[in-house]
Amino acid sequence: MPRRATRTWATAWLLVLLCLLPGMAMAAAAVPALDGPVVDTANALSADTRDTLRTQALQLQARTGSQLQVLVVDHVGDEGIEAYAQQVFDQWQLGRKDVDDGVLLLVAVQDRRVRIQTGYGLEGAIPDAYAARIIDKAIVPRFRDGDLDQGLLDGTKIVVALIDGEDLPAWGEPSMRNVLPADWRSADSVVALTLLAGFLAGLWRSPPSRPAPRTLDDFACRRRERRRGAPREVTTSQARPKPLPAWARPLLVTALVAAGLLAAAMWAPRQALAAICIVLALCVPVASLLGWCWRRSRGLRVVLLGMLGVSAGFCVVMLLRGQLPPSLALHTLLDLAVGIAAMLVFFLVQACRARWHKDRSSFGVRFAVLLLLTAGYAIVALLAIDRADPVARLAATIGWGAGTLVLYFAWVFTMLPGEKARGGRSSSGGHRSASSTSSSSSSSSSSSSWSGGGGRSGGGGASGSW
Repeated sequence: MPRRATRTWATAWLLVLLCLLPGMAMAAAAVPALDGPVVDTANALSADTRDTLRTQALQLQARTGSQLQVLVVDHVGDEGIEAYAQQVFDQWQLGRKDVDDGVLLLVAVQDRRVRIQTGYGLEGAIPDAYAARIIDKAIVPRFRDGDLDQGLLDGTKIVVALIDGEDLPAWGEPSMRNVLPADWRSADSVVALTLLAGFLAGLWRSPPSRPAPRTLDDFACRRRERRRGAPREVTTSQARPKPLPAWARPLLVTALVAAGLLAAAMWAPRQALAAICIVLALCVPVASLLGWCWRRSRGLRVVLLGMLGVSAGFCVVMLLRGQLPPSLALHTLLDLAVGIAAMLVFFLVQACRARWHKDRSSFGVRFAVLLLLTAGYAIVALLAIDRADPVARLAATIGWGAGTLVLYFAWVFTMLPGEKARGGRSSSGGHRSASSTSSSSSSSSSSSSWSGGGGRSGGGGASGSW
């Protein structure tokens, strides 16, 4: 009888424990997935605040390698905010491995609790007393006023300033400097597809290469064939595609730019929208011009294929070294800048060449005067920028850039020969100038998801409530 009673009581307790297990699991709040520098499962922050905190964390990681993580949840369960923060830190592994320079700012909205949890590597930069002071003086007063956004902005600003002042190990992962957030994937796709569409729009029904000029022997041979009664050959112009009207291609390019801007506004990240709009507005017409000149200029094809090969080789080298290539938008801007610089140099070289062929003595005098003027201007501009205070240095740099542009046009118009020589070379110069402007869209778009780096925390930090 006692044995049966013991078995009955043991079975009863086992059933009670089994019934309590779901409640215990519910009491322990689950740790959300780490998908970015700001995880807001409570939807308590505005979109602008999330973008600001996210940009701040990415810039901090690019400068120092430290990882700042913001987590906003409804509640942390019965275990308390300290235990929950340690659980989050251990699961996410914030900070770099063997450096442990991660910091977690945890807010439980319904529990009205906040905690700053630091890794081992940041306990010197953010001691527990500092963390408590940040919570009491910067975060909690804002939270009591109902302004969670400003409280987090003020608190993270102080945390970032303390981390910047700490002597941390060097950023040992240079590949992470080029990593773009995951939402830039759509931005690069928009840029790549719009540039490709612009190039195809210029290539569509573009004029073929110009035929070789006919000589007197060609006309004499044609006249003898007609006298003999030879049948007239069908000209190749009848087989050529009908060219587009003069207004059709600019209208098509404008429509592509508008479609690219609309797609960027719908899918690209807000902080990248302005840069993407500038890239599309500048590069799509250039891509269309390159497509229009593709069949007419062999030099253009060589230049574009060469830049494509250089860009592909650059990406392959970076991938072999374990690094990620830069964003397609940034790569396109770089290629555009190089193309514009090459075009300006080409115009100047052509003007100097035309002046040299017309009158060498005049070229020597003009070149000497312009060279002395350029050297004097460069010395004066560099001295003015160097001696200017930080506030006036920006204005001096802008003025120096405008003066350099004026000096460039002075070189070009001074070196250009007379009207007759310009007329003889205007067609070739205008035709070749199109081949000097090029942009490459071969670099693969790079993106990465936010994740921990293996950092650990000893539980140091501070907590507060409001």
